[in-house]
Amino acid sequence: MKMNDANRLRILYFLVFCCTAAWLPIFADYLKDHGITGLKSGIILSVTPCMMFLVQPLFGMVADRYGYKKCLLWSTSLAAASYLLYLYSGGFAWLFMITIFMAFFYNGVQPVLDSLSLQLVQKNPSFSYGSLRIAGAAGWAVTGIVTGYLITHISTTVIFIISAISMFLAFLFAFTLKTDKAIATNGQGQSFKHAANVFSNKNLLFLLLCVVLISAGATTIWNFYSLYMKENGAKASLVGYGLSLQGICELPLFYFSAVIIRRLGLKTTLLITVFTTAARLLLYSVTTNPHAALFIELLHGISWSLFWVACVEYVNRLVAVEWRATGQSLLYAAYYGAGAIAGNLWTGFLYDAHMKISAIFLLNAAAVFVTGLVMAFVMKTRATELPYRK
Repeated sequence: MKMNDANRLRILYFLVFCCTAAWLPIFADYLKDHGITGLKSGIILSVTPCMMFLVQPLFGMVADRYGYKKCLLWSTSLAAASYLLYLYSGGFAWLFMITIFMAFFYNGVQPVLDSLSLQLVQKNPSFSYGSLRIAGAAGWAVTGIVTGYLITHISTTVIFIISAISMFLAFLFAFTLKTDKAIATNGQGQSFKHAANVFSNKNLLFLLLCVVLISAGATTIWNFYSLYMKENGAKASLVGYGLSLQGICELPLFYFSAVIIRRLGLKTTLLITVFTTAARLLLYSVTTNPHAALFIELLHGISWSLFWVACVEYVNRLVAVEWRATGQSLLYAAYYGAGAIAGNLWTGFLYDAHMKISAIFLLNAAAVFVTGLVMAFVMKTRATELPYRK
């Protein structure tokens, strides 16, 4: 494989999503194994999105100002070290504190990778964001199987060993990236006072609000999938197969995302993905056979991969080039931040009230469906189709 800029990014995506797939879907299960209650689990699970919501916009501006490579090196190295702290068995306070430390640095990785991808696509239109991001889906698919197998034979603690190794490898490989400080800091537009233009874009703010609501409903899939499957009698290995199937289903949607968006348009594509998410949540709520639930993962590519690419492209068209990382950080703060906080606390509260995860899926399906209806009537097609003009 020729080591060009595109393949460097693909390898980084692969390693970072190996890390994410190892710990994120199993974290709630890990907390339950360590005697953490549902509500306290919701609080700990909300630390990562909370830190993302608070830190991401500032982190994005720093990356735009001082360079993507430097921020990526700091984030990957310290995030890798933070996962090792979970190997020490502590209570709620310990887990809460180290999750704050981990989340602060972990949250800075993916938006920077996305910004680097969009920068490459701008320079070389033969690539698309989806064709680069597809490597992350491959990393998710591979790690799901491995993690499920190791959990079955060891314990849920193994997820942090896998995460630490994957992120450390990403840190080492980040050194191969070209230094981008001169590009990132040139121009009058890099002054922080111009960042206000990003926050005053009404079309962008509407999208971010919708993303928050959709994330609040979909977060139960991300963080409580393992508990849902085990409620229905699944073993850890089957959960691993389900997670890997999600990654496999992402591959074609990432690869063909540019073609789909070009044919259908951003608004239509977004609406399809939102209503597919609602349908996916509804199917989870009525499925009690864990093996049958695996077939629901076939919707993952549409409900997640295509949805995310459309959101990234939407933000990229509405935000000035010199504030690209800031715009992507706001998107991450909306989905993985504010929306995930609400979704984790909502699910944790209802779970403590002895509501099954399947019943929570039903409530979330209704919320996402209503959000899709609002988007259909309010979102302006013109705003999604025109590229940003400075």
